[in-house]
Amino acid sequence: MSIRKNFFVFTVIILSIFVILTYQGIKGGVDTTALSFLNHPLRSLKQELSAVVSSIEDLFQKYILIAGKETEIKRLTSELHKKKEENNKFAEAQYENERLRELLELKFQKKEYVTTAEVFARDPTNWFQILWINKGKKDGISKNMVAVTPLGIVGRVHRVFKGSATIILITDVNSSVAARLQSSRIEGIIGGRGHNKCYLKYVPREVDVLLGDRVITSGFDEIFPAGLVIGYVTDTEKKPGEFFQLIEITVAQNLSSVEEVSILKR
Repeated sequence: MSIRKNFFVFTVIILSIFVILTYQGIKGGVDTTALSFLNHPLRSLKQELSAVVSSIEDLFQKYILIAGKETEIKRLTSELHKKKEENNKFAEAQYENERLRELLELKFQKKEYVTTAEVFARDPTNWFQILWINKGKKDGISKNMVAVTPLGIVGRVHRVFKGSATIILITDVNSSVAARLQSSRIEGIIGGRGHNKCYLKYVPREVDVLLGDRVITSGFDEIFPAGLVIGYVTDTEKKPGEFFQLIEITVAQNLSSVEEVSILKR
């Protein structure tokens, strides 16, 4: 609409110039001062038309460039996606190799070592409390064997099938582990709380418990071997009138990210 309007104005100006020049010719000369009033609108019109033409030329050139390179762009984009996928697979393989190497070291460090298994599922009704592993009776696994990683304990074998088993996590409310504070050697029982948290219970309130103190298995429950890392003290609570204090423990191994475990026997 603006171009049509400008074209109309341009036509009127040209006709006006023609009339003035004709009149001046008849009168015997051209008075250039009579045309000076046209300088500004002509200059503005020229700038607008130049901008429009320049934009059209740029758009046309970009379109020709993109249209001519469309096949090349598609090919390069496809190659980029393939390279990203290959890089991701390489990174995953590297992480897996590091985890398996650390688990393999447990085989030589722990005389209780039975086997290493992969986590292939979590209980959909109790997402953070039960893990499924891809080994079972045929691999020498039996109930109440212990699942660990290089960082710390994960839980114990709950149900065993021929080629699979379930692990009940130490954060499950039905789980309990005999434990002790590593520095003071004070003993208690670890109870599950969920979400990578546990409580160390039955520690007398007069005992000074340090934040960050490591908590390990004591072995007194006759399930978990002594000396395995459970987690670290992150909070303490002493309620009035209570004989025992409540100690919050954050487990050393993030249980929501476990992919492989080593199985230990008592």
